[in-house]
Formats: sequence, C-alpha cells, structure tokens
Amino acid sequence: MPKLRLLVVDDHAVVRRVVCALLSKEPWLDVICQTASGEDAVKKAAELHPDLIILDIGLPGISGIEAARQILQTSPTSKIIFLSQHDSIQMAHEASRAGGRGYVSKIDASTELLTAIRSLDEGHFFVSQQLRRQGWNQESQLGAAT
Repeated sequence: MPKLRLLVVDDHAVVRRVVCALLSKEPWLDVICQTASGEDAVKKAAELHPDLIILDIGLPGISGIEAARQILQTSPTSKIIFLSQHDSIQMAHEASRAGGRGYVSKIDASTELLTAIRSLDEGHFFVSQQLRRQGWNQESQLGAAT
C-alpha cells in the first residue's frame, strides 16, 4: 500500500514541527513538504499534488479557508484536514464549505489527528470531539464537504 503524501501548513514553526514529528512516526504517512503561509501552500499543492494537506485556518496573507479554495482548483484530488485553534461550529461549517474533509482542534491534535486521517482515508468526514460536544451535526455537513 503506497504511503499518503502530506503537506503540512501552519504559520507557527513549533506547531509544524510537532505535527510533522507525530505524522512521521507512522510508516503509512510521508510528510513531503511543510510551509508557513497560505500563498506557499497553494504553490506547493499545485507543484506536488499531495494526497492530504493539514492546513491551519489562521495563516498570514490569505487564510487557510481561501487557500483551500485555491488549492482545490489546482490540485482537486488533494484532501484537506483543517487544524485550527478555533473551536467554533461556524468556522467548521466554513471550512467544510471551502472543501475541507476534516476539522481538528489544535488542542486535540495529539489524540485526534491520526484518527482524522484514517477516517478521511476511509472516505469519512471527521470533526473534533470539541465540536461534536457543542452540537455539530455531522450528517448535515457531509454534503457540504464534498
């Protein structure tokens, strides 16, 4: 089974390092690139066509939401999981409308990010437990994310 090729995008170097370290431990994942801005994410996605992009929402320049829209224009087979400090159902709805296939709270990333990737790889949409506790209705969002 081929490895999933990942692009990690976060403007905080420490977060990128932690996420990359977590993902690099998994033999079925290959972090092929990491970057710090929405503009760079769009360029790298167009160049590399990663299988999966872990994308922060709060990026300098263009937001992760706008970057996702642009990425899916040039790399439509890439899937996006948003990684965000915002535990807001409204933000998660916006992320799913932009083409996100998952939404993981940074607070829960160490315990949920791999689960989100597996879920997405199996064709499911994933939302952090933080948002499910707030009343996220996953069934109503499945169509919005496709």
